[in-house]
Amino acid sequence: MKIIIARHGEADPNSVDGQDSSRILTPKGQSDIEKMARFFQTGFKIKKIYHSPYFRTKASAEIYSRILKPEQETESMEYLLPGEDYLRICPLLKDYSNSDAILLVGHSPDVSIFAENLLGISGVGQSFLFTPGSALAVNIPREKFKGGQIIWFVSPDFLC
Repeated sequence: MKIIIARHGEADPNSVDGQDSSRILTPKGQSDIEKMARFFQTGFKIKKIYHSPYFRTKASAEIYSRILKPEQETESMEYLLPGEDYLRICPLLKDYSNSDAILLVGHSPDVSIFAENLLGISGVGQSFLFTPGSALAVNIPREKFKGGQIIWFVSPDFLC
């Protein structure tokens, strides 16, 4: 299966209520996610989008959903909250086929740690610098969720 691991778009450093979970995307963050979604269209038909419940990841997922039109409804998952073990989402993905593409929208450094685990890299979330809006596509056997192969790793700053 293909798993696209994406970090949310650039967010305002503060929120109106002072809560990290309420931070909104900046205009650049919104534009970057739109660019990334158009890039994803060149190689993938997204089956499902999962995202953290935080506002900035939900907003990023909504932009992806509007452009990519996934086959299934976009879903918020507490497994993708900051500091969670993203590997906990893998059992939910076993019902998809190895030809399906799933998009996960989360937070740094958790997206990097998850990527390292899927690829079999021992690290502490420092192998991949997920700048806001960046994404890594991994080809991974759904039977074990180990030994993945990088398809691409891209930042919106490198896209037109």
